[in-house]
Amino acid sequence: MKSAPWRVFFSRPALILTAGMIASAYLYFLLATLPSVPFHPDEATYIYMSRDLDRIITLGPLSVCWSVENKSDPLQTERERDCPLARYAIGFARGIAGVPAASANWDWSADWDQNLRQGAVPSETVLILARIPQALLLFAAVCFMARIGWRLGGGAGAVTAALLFGLNSQVLLHARRAMSESALLFGMILVVAVLMEQKRETGTGMRRVGFPLLGGAALALAALAKYSGLLLAPVALAGMFVFTGESSKRKIFLRGIARSGVMILGFLAVFFVLNPVFWCNPAGTLAAVIAERQHLLGEQVQAMRVAAPMAVLDSVPIRLLAPLYEWFIAPPAFWDIPNYAGITAAAEKAYLAQPVNSLTVRGMGSVLAVILAFFGLGWAALRIFRRDKDPVGLIAMVWFLAVLTGIVAGVPILWQRYYLPLIPAGAALSAGVIGAIIHKIQKNWTGFTR
Repeated sequence: MKSAPWRVFFSRPALILTAGMIASAYLYFLLATLPSVPFHPDEATYIYMSRDLDRIITLGPLSVCWSVENKSDPLQTERERDCPLARYAIGFARGIAGVPAASANWDWSADWDQNLRQGAVPSETVLILARIPQALLLFAAVCFMARIGWRLGGGAGAVTAALLFGLNSQVLLHARRAMSESALLFGMILVVAVLMEQKRETGTGMRRVGFPLLGGAALALAALAKYSGLLLAPVALAGMFVFTGESSKRKIFLRGIARSGVMILGFLAVFFVLNPVFWCNPAGTLAAVIAERQHLLGEQVQAMRVAAPMAVLDSVPIRLLAPLYEWFIAPPAFWDIPNYAGITAAAEKAYLAQPVNSLTVRGMGSVLAVILAFFGLGWAALRIFRRDKDPVGLIAMVWFLAVLTGIVAGVPILWQRYYLPLIPAGAALSAGVIGAIIHKIQKNWTGFTR
Protein backbone atom coordinates (compact mmCIF):
# COMPACT_ATOMS: atom_id res chain seq x y z
CA MET A 1 0.00 0.00 0.00
CA LYS A 2 1.35 3.44 -0.94
CA SER A 3 2.17 5.89 1.79
CA ALA A 4 -0.06 8.91 2.20
CA PRO A 5 1.46 12.02 0.53
CA TRP A 6 1.48 13.97 3.79
CA ARG A 7 3.80 11.45 5.41
CA VAL A 8 6.74 13.03 3.59
CA PHE A 9 6.46 16.00 5.96
CA PHE A 10 7.08 13.66 8.92
CA SER A 11 9.98 11.74 7.41
CA ARG A 12 13.33 11.79 9.19
CA PRO A 13 15.07 14.16 6.71
CA ALA A 14 12.13 16.58 6.84
CA LEU A 15 12.11 16.59 10.64
CA ILE A 16 15.90 17.15 10.78
CA LEU A 17 15.61 20.02 8.30
CA THR A 18 12.76 21.60 10.26
CA ALA A 19 14.63 21.27 13.55
CA GLY A 20 17.72 22.82 11.97
CA MET A 21 15.76 25.78 10.64
CA ILE A 22 14.10 26.39 14.01
CA ALA A 23 17.44 26.10 15.82
CA SER A 24 19.04 28.56 13.40
CA ALA A 25 16.21 31.04 13.89
CA TYR A 26 16.53 30.73 17.67
CA LEU A 27 20.29 31.27 17.55
CA TYR A 28 19.80 34.32 15.36
CA PHE A 29 17.27 35.67 17.86
CA LEU A 30 19.67 35.18 20.78
CA LEU A 31 22.53 36.96 19.04
CA ALA A 32 20.56 39.73 17.36
CA THR A 33 18.83 40.81 20.56
CA LEU A 34 21.91 40.93 22.81
CA PRO A 35 22.05 44.77 22.77
CA SER A 36 18.49 44.97 24.13
CA VAL A 37 19.28 43.04 27.33
CA PRO A 38 19.46 45.55 30.21
CA PHE A 39 22.93 45.98 31.72
CA HIS A 40 23.80 44.56 35.16
CA PRO A 41 26.84 45.97 37.01
CA ASP A 42 28.11 42.45 37.72
CA GLU A 43 28.77 42.18 33.99
CA ALA A 44 31.39 44.89 34.41
CA THR A 45 33.15 42.77 37.03
CA TYR A 46 33.19 39.70 34.78
CA ILE A 47 34.54 41.75 31.88
CA TYR A 48 37.18 43.32 34.13
CA MET A 49 38.24 39.94 35.54
CA SER A 50 38.34 38.39 32.05
CA ARG A 51 41.85 39.87 31.86
CA ASP A 52 42.91 36.77 33.83
CA LEU A 53 42.94 34.90 30.52
CA ASP A 54 45.31 37.52 29.09
CA ARG A 55 47.47 37.17 32.18
CA ILE A 56 47.59 33.37 31.89
CA ILE A 57 48.55 33.55 28.21
CA THR A 58 51.28 36.15 28.67
CA LEU A 59 52.66 35.38 32.15
CA GLY A 60 51.66 31.73 32.61
CA PRO A 61 49.04 29.97 34.77
CA LEU A 62 50.94 30.53 38.02
CA SER A 63 50.37 34.28 37.66
CA VAL A 64 46.79 33.81 38.92
CA CYS A 65 47.66 31.23 41.55
CA TRP A 66 46.28 31.81 45.04
CA SER A 67 48.81 32.83 47.67
CA VAL A 68 48.45 33.54 51.36
CA GLU A 69 50.70 36.60 50.88
CA ASN A 70 48.11 38.18 48.56
CA LYS A 71 45.19 38.26 50.98
CA SER A 72 44.72 41.99 50.49
CA ASP A 73 44.79 41.76 46.68
CA PRO A 74 41.31 42.62 45.34
CA LEU A 75 41.93 40.49 42.25
CA GLN A 76 42.58 37.44 44.43
CA THR A 77 39.41 38.20 46.38
CA GLU A 78 37.43 38.17 43.13
CA ARG A 79 39.01 34.85 42.19
CA GLU A 80 37.94 33.44 45.55
CA ARG A 81 34.39 34.63 45.04
CA ASP A 82 33.74 33.41 41.52
CA CYS A 83 34.73 30.63 39.16
CA PRO A 84 36.72 31.24 35.96
CA LEU A 85 34.76 29.66 33.11
CA ALA A 86 32.63 32.69 32.18
CA ARG A 87 35.69 34.94 32.49
CA TYR A 88 37.65 32.69 30.13
CA ALA A 89 34.82 32.81 27.60
CA ILE A 90 34.65 36.60 27.76
CA GLY A 91 38.42 36.91 27.54
CA PHE A 92 38.47 34.58 24.54
CA ALA A 93 35.83 36.67 22.73
CA ARG A 94 37.73 39.87 23.49
CA GLY A 95 40.99 38.31 22.31
CA ILE A 96 39.53 37.29 18.95
CA ALA A 97 38.18 40.82 18.44
CA GLY A 98 41.34 42.47 19.80
CA VAL A 99 39.36 44.50 22.36
CA PRO A 100 40.75 45.26 25.84
CA ALA A 101 38.86 44.59 29.08
CA ALA A 102 37.28 47.28 31.21
CA SER A 103 39.97 49.34 32.93
CA ALA A 104 38.37 49.23 36.39
CA ASN A 105 36.15 46.97 38.46
CA TRP A 106 32.64 48.08 39.38
CA ASP A 107 32.38 49.95 42.68
CA TRP A 108 28.97 49.34 44.29
CA SER A 109 29.55 52.13 46.81
CA ALA A 110 29.91 54.68 43.99
CA ASP A 111 27.19 56.11 41.76
CA TRP A 112 26.87 55.44 38.04
CA ASP A 113 28.75 58.56 36.94
CA GLN A 114 31.67 57.77 39.21
CA ASN A 115 31.92 54.24 37.79
CA LEU A 116 31.74 55.70 34.30
CA ARG A 117 34.61 58.09 35.00
CA GLN A 118 36.70 55.30 36.49
CA GLY A 119 36.25 53.16 33.36
CA ALA A 120 34.09 50.48 34.97
CA VAL A 121 31.15 50.91 32.58
CA PRO A 122 31.93 48.83 29.47
CA SER A 123 31.34 50.22 26.01
CA GLU A 124 28.50 48.76 23.96
CA THR A 125 30.99 46.95 21.73
CA VAL A 126 32.76 45.30 24.65
CA LEU A 127 29.46 44.41 26.32
CA ILE A 128 28.06 42.72 23.21
CA LEU A 129 31.33 40.84 22.63
CA ALA A 130 31.24 39.61 26.22
CA ARG A 131 27.65 38.43 25.82
CA ILE A 132 28.20 36.44 22.62
CA PRO A 133 29.78 33.41 24.38
CA GLN A 134 26.91 33.38 26.87
CA ALA A 135 24.35 33.33 24.06
CA LEU A 136 26.21 30.47 22.38
CA LEU A 137 26.31 28.50 25.63
CA LEU A 138 22.59 29.11 26.10
CA PHE A 139 21.94 27.84 22.59
CA ALA A 140 23.98 24.70 23.29
CA ALA A 141 22.11 24.23 26.59
CA VAL A 142 18.76 24.36 24.78
CA CYS A 143 19.99 21.75 22.29
CA PHE A 144 21.03 19.44 25.11
CA MET A 145 17.69 20.07 26.85
CA ALA A 146 15.96 18.90 23.68
CA ARG A 147 18.05 15.73 23.79
CA ILE A 148 17.13 15.17 27.44
CA GLY A 149 13.48 15.70 26.54
CA TRP A 150 13.85 13.15 23.76
CA ARG A 151 15.20 10.55 26.17
CA LEU A 152 12.34 11.24 28.58
CA GLY A 153 9.42 11.63 26.19
CA GLY A 154 10.37 11.17 22.55
CA GLY A 155 9.78 13.90 19.99
CA ALA A 156 7.05 15.57 22.03
CA GLY A 157 9.33 15.59 25.06
CA ALA A 158 12.18 17.16 23.06
CA VAL A 159 9.95 20.00 21.85
CA THR A 160 8.51 20.53 25.33
CA ALA A 161 11.90 20.65 27.07
CA ALA A 162 13.39 23.01 24.51
CA LEU A 163 10.43 25.40 24.56
CA LEU A 164 9.94 25.52 28.32
CA PHE A 165 13.62 26.14 28.93
CA GLY A 166 14.67 28.14 25.88
CA LEU A 167 11.75 30.58 25.97
CA ASN A 168 11.58 31.01 29.73
CA SER A 169 11.67 34.74 30.49
CA GLN A 170 14.10 34.41 33.40
CA VAL A 171 16.49 32.25 31.38
CA LEU A 172 16.44 34.65 28.43
CA LEU A 173 17.36 37.56 30.69
CA HIS A 174 20.02 36.10 32.96
CA ALA A 175 21.65 33.70 30.49
CA ARG A 176 22.28 36.39 27.87
CA ARG A 177 24.25 38.62 30.22
CA ALA A 178 28.04 38.55 30.52
CA MET A 179 27.87 36.65 33.79
CA SER A 180 28.08 33.03 34.92
CA GLU A 181 24.44 31.90 34.64
CA SER A 182 24.61 30.70 31.04
CA ALA A 183 27.73 28.60 31.65
CA LEU A 184 26.21 27.23 34.86
CA LEU A 185 22.99 26.12 33.16
CA PHE A 186 24.97 24.64 30.28
CA GLY A 187 27.21 22.65 32.62
CA MET A 188 24.31 21.34 34.70
CA ILE A 189 22.31 20.30 31.66
CA LEU A 190 25.38 18.69 30.11
CA VAL A 191 25.83 16.49 33.20
CA VAL A 192 22.29 15.11 32.87
CA ALA A 193 22.54 14.77 29.09
CA VAL A 194 25.70 12.67 29.43
CA LEU A 195 24.10 10.44 32.05
CA MET A 196 20.99 9.89 29.98
CA GLU A 197 22.99 8.83 26.91
CA GLN A 198 23.91 5.62 28.72
CA LYS A 199 21.86 2.66 27.49
CA ARG A 200 21.73 -1.06 28.09
CA GLU A 201 23.56 -1.73 24.84
CA THR A 202 26.42 0.64 25.72
CA GLY A 203 29.80 -1.04 25.28
CA THR A 204 31.72 -2.19 28.33
CA GLY A 205 34.56 0.29 27.89
CA MET A 206 32.25 3.29 27.55
CA ARG A 207 30.07 2.11 30.43
CA ARG A 208 32.97 1.54 32.84
CA VAL A 209 35.32 4.35 31.85
CA GLY A 210 34.02 6.55 29.01
CA PHE A 211 30.75 7.78 30.43
CA PRO A 212 32.06 8.17 34.01
CA LEU A 213 34.91 10.33 32.69
CA LEU A 214 32.51 12.39 30.57
CA GLY A 215 30.14 12.79 33.52
CA GLY A 216 32.99 13.95 35.75
CA ALA A 217 34.22 16.39 33.10
CA ALA A 218 30.70 17.81 32.65
CA LEU A 219 30.33 18.22 36.42
CA ALA A 220 33.68 20.02 36.50
CA LEU A 221 32.48 22.46 33.82
CA ALA A 222 29.37 23.18 35.89
CA ALA A 223 31.52 23.84 38.97
CA LEU A 224 33.96 25.95 36.96
CA ALA A 225 31.02 28.13 35.91
CA LYS A 226 29.71 28.57 39.45
CA TYR A 227 30.19 26.61 42.65
CA SER A 228 26.44 25.92 42.77
CA GLY A 229 27.11 23.61 39.84
CA LEU A 230 28.13 21.09 42.50
CA LEU A 231 24.41 20.67 43.20
CA LEU A 232 24.58 18.17 40.34
CA ALA A 233 27.09 15.98 42.21
CA PRO A 234 24.34 13.73 43.72
CA VAL A 235 22.82 13.38 40.24
CA ALA A 236 26.16 12.38 38.72
CA LEU A 237 26.76 9.86 41.51
CA ALA A 238 23.26 8.42 41.07
CA GLY A 239 23.99 7.99 37.38
CA MET A 240 27.05 5.93 38.21
CA PHE A 241 24.86 3.36 40.01
CA VAL A 242 21.71 3.47 37.87
CA PHE A 243 23.41 2.72 34.55
CA THR A 244 25.89 -0.01 35.56
CA GLY A 245 24.42 -2.62 33.21
CA GLU A 246 24.54 -5.17 36.06
CA SER A 247 21.60 -7.16 37.47
CA SER A 248 22.48 -8.25 41.00
CA LYS A 249 22.51 -5.69 43.82
CA ARG A 250 26.05 -6.64 44.84
CA LYS A 251 27.41 -6.12 41.32
CA ILE A 252 25.48 -2.87 40.94
CA PHE A 253 27.02 -1.58 44.17
CA LEU A 254 30.59 -2.62 43.33
CA ARG A 255 30.39 -1.41 39.75
CA GLY A 256 28.80 1.84 40.90
CA ILE A 257 31.64 2.44 43.35
CA ALA A 258 34.22 1.81 40.64
CA ARG A 259 32.44 4.08 38.16
CA SER A 260 32.12 6.79 40.82
CA GLY A 261 35.87 6.66 41.37
CA VAL A 262 36.51 7.13 37.66
CA MET A 263 34.00 10.00 37.57
CA ILE A 264 35.70 11.75 40.49
CA LEU A 265 39.07 11.43 38.75
CA GLY A 266 37.58 12.98 35.61
CA PHE A 267 36.11 15.80 37.67
CA LEU A 268 39.35 16.58 39.50
CA ALA A 269 41.43 16.47 36.33
CA VAL A 270 39.26 18.94 34.41
CA PHE A 271 38.58 21.20 37.41
CA PHE A 272 42.22 21.63 38.34
CA VAL A 273 43.61 21.85 34.81
CA LEU A 274 41.21 24.70 33.98
CA ASN A 275 41.49 26.42 37.35
CA PRO A 276 45.15 27.35 38.01
CA VAL A 277 44.05 29.47 40.97
CA PHE A 278 44.21 26.19 42.93
CA TRP A 279 47.59 24.99 41.66
CA CYS A 280 49.98 26.44 44.28
CA ASN A 281 48.05 25.60 47.45
CA PRO A 282 44.89 23.56 46.83
CA ALA A 283 43.93 23.15 50.51
CA GLY A 284 44.59 26.80 51.37
CA THR A 285 42.75 27.98 48.27
CA LEU A 286 39.72 25.83 49.07
CA ALA A 287 39.61 27.16 52.65
CA ALA A 288 39.89 30.74 51.37
CA VAL A 289 37.14 30.16 48.80
CA ILE A 290 34.76 28.77 51.43
CA ALA A 291 35.51 31.64 53.83
CA GLU A 292 35.10 34.31 51.15
CA ARG A 293 31.87 32.80 49.84
CA GLN A 294 30.44 32.79 53.37
CA HIS A 295 31.59 36.38 53.87
CA LEU A 296 30.02 37.46 50.57
CA LEU A 297 26.73 35.75 51.41
CA GLY A 298 26.70 37.49 54.78
CA GLU A 299 27.21 40.84 53.04
CA GLN A 300 24.38 40.08 50.64
CA VAL A 301 22.03 39.18 53.49
CA GLN A 302 22.85 42.38 55.35
CA ALA A 303 22.37 44.46 52.21
CA MET A 304 18.98 42.87 51.61
CA ARG A 305 17.90 43.51 55.21
CA VAL A 306 18.36 47.20 54.47
CA ALA A 307 17.11 47.34 50.87
CA ALA A 308 14.32 44.70 50.97
CA PRO A 309 13.83 43.01 54.38
CA MET A 310 11.06 40.76 53.01
CA ALA A 311 13.58 39.16 50.66
CA VAL A 312 15.60 37.68 53.56
CA LEU A 313 14.44 34.10 54.14
CA ASP A 314 14.76 33.55 57.89
CA SER A 315 12.56 30.45 58.27
CA VAL A 316 12.36 27.03 56.65
CA PRO A 317 8.70 27.39 55.53
CA ILE A 318 9.53 30.62 53.72
CA ARG A 319 12.53 28.98 52.08
CA LEU A 320 10.28 26.17 50.87
CA LEU A 321 7.84 28.65 49.34
CA ALA A 322 10.53 30.85 47.79
CA PRO A 323 11.38 28.44 44.91
CA LEU A 324 7.71 28.29 43.92
CA TYR A 325 7.51 32.07 43.91
CA GLU A 326 10.68 32.52 41.88
CA TRP A 327 9.87 29.67 39.53
CA PHE A 328 6.28 30.52 38.66
CA ILE A 329 5.31 33.99 39.83
CA ALA A 330 8.25 36.39 39.93
CA PRO A 331 8.90 38.48 36.81
CA PRO A 332 12.45 38.72 35.47
CA ALA A 333 14.62 40.41 38.12
CA PHE A 334 16.73 43.01 36.34
CA TRP A 335 18.66 43.87 39.50
CA ASP A 336 19.25 42.43 42.94
CA ILE A 337 19.74 45.67 44.87
CA PRO A 338 18.16 48.85 43.43
CA ASN A 339 21.28 51.03 43.52
CA TYR A 340 20.94 51.96 39.85
CA ALA A 341 17.29 51.05 39.17
CA GLY A 342 16.41 54.56 38.02
CA ILE A 343 19.11 54.52 35.36
CA THR A 344 18.23 51.11 33.91
CA ALA A 345 14.42 51.50 34.13
CA ALA A 346 13.95 52.67 30.53
CA ALA A 347 15.95 49.75 29.13
CA GLU A 348 13.98 47.32 31.30
CA LYS A 349 10.65 48.66 30.07
CA ALA A 350 11.74 48.41 26.44
CA TYR A 351 13.00 44.88 27.01
CA LEU A 352 9.70 43.63 28.45
CA ALA A 353 7.79 45.30 25.61
CA GLN A 354 9.20 42.62 23.29
CA PRO A 355 6.71 39.69 23.47
CA VAL A 356 9.31 36.92 23.20
CA ASN A 357 11.10 38.24 26.29
CA SER A 358 8.02 38.01 28.49
CA LEU A 359 6.24 34.80 27.46
CA THR A 360 6.38 33.37 30.99
CA VAL A 361 5.94 36.62 32.90
CA ARG A 362 2.81 35.67 34.82
CA GLY A 363 -0.02 35.24 32.28
CA MET A 364 -0.79 32.00 30.41
CA GLY A 365 2.85 31.02 29.98
CA SER A 366 3.34 30.93 33.73
CA VAL A 367 0.10 29.02 34.31
CA LEU A 368 1.12 26.43 31.71
CA ALA A 369 4.52 26.02 33.37
CA VAL A 370 2.86 25.46 36.77
CA ILE A 371 0.49 22.81 35.44
CA LEU A 372 3.13 20.93 33.50
CA ALA A 373 5.68 21.02 36.30
CA PHE A 374 3.33 19.59 38.93
CA PHE A 375 2.06 16.93 36.55
CA GLY A 376 5.70 16.17 35.77
CA LEU A 377 6.50 15.70 39.44
CA GLY A 378 3.63 13.28 39.81
CA TRP A 379 4.64 11.42 36.67
CA ALA A 380 8.22 11.07 37.89
CA ALA A 381 7.09 9.84 41.30
CA LEU A 382 4.93 7.17 39.66
CA ARG A 383 7.86 6.01 37.53
CA ILE A 384 10.04 5.70 40.62
CA PHE A 385 7.55 3.46 42.40
CA ARG A 386 6.83 1.32 39.35
CA ARG A 387 8.67 -1.99 39.33
CA ASP A 388 9.68 -1.47 35.70
CA LYS A 389 10.88 2.09 36.24
CA ASP A 390 13.04 3.70 33.57
CA PRO A 391 16.46 4.93 34.79
CA VAL A 392 16.12 8.23 32.93
CA GLY A 393 12.96 9.03 34.90
CA LEU A 394 14.82 8.38 38.13
CA ILE A 395 17.67 10.67 37.05
CA ALA A 396 15.16 13.43 36.21
CA MET A 397 13.61 13.17 39.67
CA VAL A 398 16.98 13.13 41.45
CA TRP A 399 17.98 16.16 39.36
CA PHE A 400 15.01 18.17 40.52
CA LEU A 401 15.20 17.07 44.17
CA ALA A 402 18.97 17.66 44.43
CA VAL A 403 18.67 21.20 43.06
CA LEU A 404 15.60 22.01 45.16
CA THR A 405 17.19 20.69 48.36
CA GLY A 406 20.42 22.57 47.73
CA ILE A 407 18.62 25.83 47.08
CA VAL A 408 16.35 25.54 50.12
CA ALA A 409 19.31 24.66 52.36
CA GLY A 410 21.82 27.15 51.00
CA VAL A 411 19.99 30.23 49.71
CA PRO A 412 18.86 32.65 52.45
CA ILE A 413 17.84 35.51 50.14
CA LEU A 414 15.33 35.92 47.35
CA TRP A 415 17.75 36.49 44.49
CA GLN A 416 16.31 35.15 41.27
CA ARG A 417 19.62 34.08 39.76
CA TYR A 418 20.12 31.56 42.56
CA TYR A 419 16.88 29.79 41.62
CA LEU A 420 17.55 29.45 37.87
CA PRO A 421 18.79 25.81 38.10
CA LEU A 422 15.24 24.74 38.95
CA ILE A 423 13.97 25.76 35.52
CA PRO A 424 15.71 23.11 33.37
CA ALA A 425 14.96 20.42 35.96
CA GLY A 426 11.26 21.36 35.87
CA ALA A 427 11.30 21.48 32.07
CA ALA A 428 12.70 17.95 31.97
CA LEU A 429 9.92 16.62 34.24
CA SER A 430 7.33 18.40 32.10
CA ALA A 431 8.84 16.89 28.97
CA GLY A 432 8.45 13.42 30.43
CA VAL A 433 4.78 13.79 31.24
CA ILE A 434 3.97 15.42 27.88
CA GLY A 435 5.74 12.58 26.11
CA ALA A 436 3.79 10.02 28.15
CA ILE A 437 0.48 11.73 27.33
CA ILE A 438 1.25 11.94 23.60
CA HIS A 439 2.36 8.29 23.58
CA LYS A 440 -0.90 7.25 25.26
CA ILE A 441 -2.95 9.23 22.76
CA GLN A 442 -1.09 7.71 19.82
CA LYS A 443 -1.49 4.21 21.24
CA ASN A 444 -5.23 4.67 21.75
CA TRP A 445 -5.63 6.26 18.31
CA THR A 446 -3.81 3.35 16.66
CA GLY A 447 -6.05 0.88 18.45
CA PHE A 448 -9.14 2.86 17.50
CA THR A 449 -8.28 3.01 13.78
CA ARG A 450 -7.48 -0.67 13.41
